[in-house]
Amino acid sequence: MESKTSDFRKELEGIMSEIQRQIASMRQERESIDEKLRDADSALAALRTVYDIQSRRLGETRARFWGREGAPSRFTGMRLVDALAIIQQENRQIDKRQALKVLQKEGFDFRGKRPLPAVHFAWVALDRRGKRTK
Repeated sequence: MESKTSDFRKELEGIMSEIQRQIASMRQERESIDEKLRDADSALAALRTVYDIQSRRLGETRARFWGREGAPSRFTGMRLVDALAIIQQENRQIDKRQALKVLQKEGFDFRGKRPLPAVHFAWVALDRRGKRTK
């Protein structure tokens, strides 16, 4: 008895071509977004410079609205517990030490607190409130 097998490679080639087109489109979109981000970062840097000049001119100390000098932080002005909630939503498998590394990389201002214990207590607070995504 002869079994008839079908060759569906043509169909697979079509699917692969479509996925390649989607990838190319997403890469083009990413390039556009990256360019917009560079422009926004440049504008923000200029505004920070003007802010600093004006503060010095008026003899006022500069308020800290961002992370490390010249490095924007997406967690600016947030409480630690809220920043951790965002990190946990982005990566459900993340642990405390990994979250700490993300916060440090982003330039989170721990306001003189010891970072690891601060992350631990905020992590526990999230668990108690049920905010942590499982």
